[in-house]
Amino acid sequence: MIDTWKVRTSSAKIARTALALSSFLFLLFALFAASHAHGQAGATGTILGTVSDSTGAVLPNAQVTITNTATGATVHAVTSSSGEFNAPSLNPGTYSISTTAPGFQRSVTDGFSLAVDQKARHDVSLRPGAVTDTVQVATQSVELDTDSAAIGQLVSQRQVQELPLNGRNFMQLLMLGAGAVTVGGEQGSMRGGSGNAISINGARPESNNYTLDGLINTDTALVTPAVILSQDAIQEFKMQSGTYSAEYGFSANQINIVSKSGTNHIHGSVFDFVRNDAFDAKPFPTATNLETVKTPLRQNQFGFVAGGPVYIPKLYDGRNKSFWLANYEGWRITNGGSVASSVPNPGTLLGNFSAEPLPAYGTAACATALGAGQNCLPVDPVTGQPFPGNIIPADRITNRLAEVAINAGYFPTPNSGDANSAPGTVNFRQNIGLPLTTNQQTYRGDQSLGRYGSLMGRFTYSTYQNSSLNTASLVYGVETQFEKQKNWEISHTLEFGGSKVNNFRFGYLDAQAPQGAPTPPASAVTALGLTGGFTKYGPLQLTWPNLNLSQYSGTGGPGNAYTGSDQPAWEYADSFTMTKGKHTLGIGFDYRRWRLIRNLDDDFLGDWNFNANTILTNNIGCPNETGLCGTGNAVADLLLGYYGTAAGYQPGPLSPTDQAGNPQTHIFSYIAPYIQDDWKPTKRLTLNLGLRWDYRAAPY
Repeated sequence: MIDTWKVRTSSAKIARTALALSSFLFLLFALFAASHAHGQAGATGTILGTVSDSTGAVLPNAQVTITNTATGATVHAVTSSSGEFNAPSLNPGTYSISTTAPGFQRSVTDGFSLAVDQKARHDVSLRPGAVTDTVQVATQSVELDTDSAAIGQLVSQRQVQELPLNGRNFMQLLMLGAGAVTVGGEQGSMRGGSGNAISINGARPESNNYTLDGLINTDTALVTPAVILSQDAIQEFKMQSGTYSAEYGFSANQINIVSKSGTNHIHGSVFDFVRNDAFDAKPFPTATNLETVKTPLRQNQFGFVAGGPVYIPKLYDGRNKSFWLANYEGWRITNGGSVASSVPNPGTLLGNFSAEPLPAYGTAACATALGAGQNCLPVDPVTGQPFPGNIIPADRITNRLAEVAINAGYFPTPNSGDANSAPGTVNFRQNIGLPLTTNQQTYRGDQSLGRYGSLMGRFTYSTYQNSSLNTASLVYGVETQFEKQKNWEISHTLEFGGSKVNNFRFGYLDAQAPQGAPTPPASAVTALGLTGGFTKYGPLQLTWPNLNLSQYSGTGGPGNAYTGSDQPAWEYADSFTMTKGKHTLGIGFDYRRWRLIRNLDDDFLGDWNFNANTILTNNIGCPNETGLCGTGNAVADLLLGYYGTAAGYQPGPLSPTDQAGNPQTHIFSYIAPYIQDDWKPTKRLTLNLGLRWDYRAAPY
């Protein structure tokens, strides 16, 4: 049973309570950690069991030795008065279990598998005889986890390594569990789909708590995993929903990822996965796309993984005690796509509409078109008459925005369809390829300290850069997402007398995810002549104006090109486990403190919309004697400056004066003490009893 207490009170009382509680628990942690060390929730498993004789009588004080067959690391446990032993905080892997007691033969079980967050039961029945005699026991091929009520889906190391994954994205393996579906998300677009938000059992993505080696791996800004660990650096991972131990919290669903460690044998691999359009057949023409040219595709995913013992000839032999692992993975991908756009005919951008297949203003056909938001031949708003020859005089074309957009090449030259296609007709097609570049590296070290326990350290650093086209402008409409994740952790586990284990860990996560688009030169900004806005811009903030014309594809800079997101987070956690009779008690806490730094203000040079039907709605306050402040044609409105709507950022009373936008920093604190009692009143019944207090202070 897991209980969550929610507290609602005044902000002042919350602040005082949080400060007092945080100070007390930090002091408690400091005193406790000075004399003990660490039990790694979420990243480890537990081997437990009952030792009895051939008659079924329990054997207290039996010695249980558990050895990791890959590293030689050994853990000792002693059975309680009820014959129970419990060895928590074990890395997932394969173990050998040796059990001895005075007057009984030694029992040895090899090939015992332990998964992440598993409570694997191994009951032992000892036969009378000399300790020097050994009974070899074979493990069962399938064992049920009968000591935990948790509902979870394990993805084993073999599944991670051998199941085919498009893009080597291990997050796809979450779909093996019932109730998990992809719901997209901002992060997914940034990584080309590698970090999509996941809904589990219908819950919102905010309900997921991602951890890496037992500590935070959640980007709370984008509610997705921050670090997408390389497939070759993953030992295994587990998704838990529903009832689970009180040592877990923060969110409803737990997704625990465990990194690999080195072993006593040097092992490694080098890989390069290649996809290329040279291997693809040409596409078949369709009713909507007559192109048979292949879109560009260049996909290379390469890297290496290596690990083993620390060994320096004639100086240090780290077998059975010192291990290392290094992993690098790089992506160089060109995402192929096809652009199909409707762009103005070149003559209209110079004011010449004489060849446009459009109805004249004032006709019934034009009235119908304007009612549907479609274009007509332009009318002169000053005279109320058509322009002579349907050509706007050059001296009348004075709109600064039009000058900047046309000179910058906002509108590509039509290359498909008729020479003078009607607005809304696809008259420009082009295949494009946009880059995605990823670099990720992970380093891990494990050290046995003998009677002082064991130490683990890991460092992961990732960068992502992905571009996508958001407008018809093949140059200025490219939006680029930049991500950078830094994640490190130190973990220490200490065993006391075979029945008590403590695990302390602390770590840091910084997840940055800004995005922007090409920056216009100072000459273009000056030519626009905008007033009342900012003049100081940070990196990625200044982008080209966004432009939309009735019946034509949007062009210019992306409408929401700039966002700034950064989440530096610290976490401290401790868990202490002991076996007392038929009870296995766990006590611990989790403390997190993070900042969420966001700046979502954009469009500093504006979003501009020119609508054909502006002529029907823009007559209030119109200075022209005709009462017309529009031409009935979106391109002509652009040339003359009759915009329909405009949007852009304007500073407010509390906006900073030294930078653009309204950057906000929210500081969060979270603390969660818990107690867990796994009580086995009979051999056939285990009760998982737990209490956890999840407390989140009001952000400020």
